[in-house]
Parts: sequence; C-alpha cells; structure tokens
Amino acid sequence: MRKWKAQSTPRVWFAVIFMILTATGSTFFFAAVAQALRVPIEAWAIDLNLYLRFLAGVALLIVTAQVAYRVAAALTLAYGLDRNGFYIFWLGNRMVVPLGQIESVERSASVADRASLSQSLGYFYGGFKLPSGKIAQRFSTLPTKQAIMLQTSGQAYIISPNNTDTFVQELEQRQRIGVIQQLTPGVEAGRYFSYAFWDDQVVRQALVLAFSLSLILLGWLASIYPNLPALIDLRSNAAGEAGALSPRHQILFLPLAAFATLLFNTGLGITLYVRTPLGARMLQMASAMVQLLFAVAVLTIVR
Repeated sequence: MRKWKAQSTPRVWFAVIFMILTATGSTFFFAAVAQALRVPIEAWAIDLNLYLRFLAGVALLIVTAQVAYRVAAALTLAYGLDRNGFYIFWLGNRMVVPLGQIESVERSASVADRASLSQSLGYFYGGFKLPSGKIAQRFSTLPTKQAIMLQTSGQAYIISPNNTDTFVQELEQRQRIGVIQQLTPGVEAGRYFSYAFWDDQVVRQALVLAFSLSLILLGWLASIYPNLPALIDLRSNAAGEAGALSPRHQILFLPLAAFATLLFNTGLGITLYVRTPLGARMLQMASAMVQLLFAVAVLTIVR
C-alpha cells in the first residue's frame, strides 16, 4: 500500500493555539476554585459564584478535549491506495472505499460548501449535500474548492493529499490494472476511543441526562449552601425525629458520591460495551436514576 499525508496548512496550528487558550482558561478557573477550597473544609465558602467558576472550568476543559481530538486527527490524517481500494486514515480509524466504485476524480471541485467552525477546526470534517443529491464527506486540510473530490455512485469524498499529481496518477493507474478482491465499504473504527459506546443513542441520552442532573444538583446545593445552618440533620429515625446533628459540609458528600458513581459507571460501560451493549446501556440509565435518588436525599435533608 502507498500512503500520502494530508497537506500541511496553518489551520491545524490555529487549532493548537485555540486549544492552548481554552486549556489556560480552564486552568485559571480550576485554580480559583482550588484556592477557595484550600482552607479547612468547615470554612469552605461555597456559593453560586464558586460553582459557576467550576462550571466554566469544566466547559472549557470539554472544549479543550474536543479541540485536542481534532488536532490529533488532523496530524494523523492520511490517504492510502492499494490494488483493491482507497483508504482514509485518522487516529487509528480507517475508511474503506473499494477502488472499483470510484467513478470520477475532480480537482478543485467547484462546489458551494460552507463549513462551520466546528467542521473546519484543525481540518475540514463532516458531510454536506451536493447538487446531485450525493453526500460529500470532508477529510481535507484544504477548503473544498482547493481539494480533490472522489465520487462513487452514492457518495463523494473531499481529500487533500500532499502530492496531488502523484496521487491522481497512482489512482488512475491502479484503476486501469483492475482489482483482484472486492472490499466492503465503510469505516473500521480504531480501538482507542470506543466510538461504538459514544455513538449509541441510548447511552448518549442517558449520559446527557445523568450529567445534567448531577450539575443541576451541585448548582442548586451551591446556591443554598451559604444559608444552611452550621449543623444539619443528616439522619432521622423511624419516627421522623432528628438524629445526631452533623456539620453542614457533610451534605456535599451526597452529590460528590453521585458524580463519582456516574464516572465509575461510564468507565465500566466503556469496558463492557463490546461484550454486552445492553449491560452498558443499563449502567448509564442507572447512573441517571442514581442522580435522581441523591437529589431526593438532599431535598429531604434541607427541606
């Protein structure tokens, strides 16, 4: 197999700069939170303002992780040709396009294509519809008008090999020789990022619900924490009478335990998904239920 790297452009380095900025912002907010929590736990000044700083740090950390993925994908983006197929590589993934299905190669494709920021960060990614009705998939470091478009009967692929002339000549030569084995088109996912787990609709919806409930619970508790008495009743007996009073900071352990359960179930679900997708889905739905149960417990205590 012969391979070509994607053309190098400043786009990926702009993404690196953006990643550094978001990582710096996340570190700034987390440092502010850490500074506020350096005092003894009984003196923690937890309020809505501190929670919003924490939330900003989390949001920027998520953005940093997403941009880092795009940067890594751009740096590993490559194309390959052998006797039977054309391939696109990125981050251990491989897209397979049977050579016999490629009908045309168009240079400098004159296609009206508007890529959003999320689709052009680091490199151009994502699909859009051509006037013919086909879906064109971008895997290019160059805008569509400067890239190559390979068309099959049902799809098109926008690519940017670092030596366009050599790539096109090699492709045409291999098409003339003919294939010796029929390949199955599609994406062969790498093993590093557990794509099947994250692409599962049930898993994704359960995780969004669980994380949303966890953040809402933490935010609500942070907003009322300054008004809680120094001692609160964490336990009541069967008659509903108050047990021993505890320092108010102990109520924080409930949402933290719920969040720890969520993280544990997510990690376990990723591990189990290949063997038992249903079990992984049930774990994530259980995570959402756990957030609700802990929220009820907190409401019962502070009522």
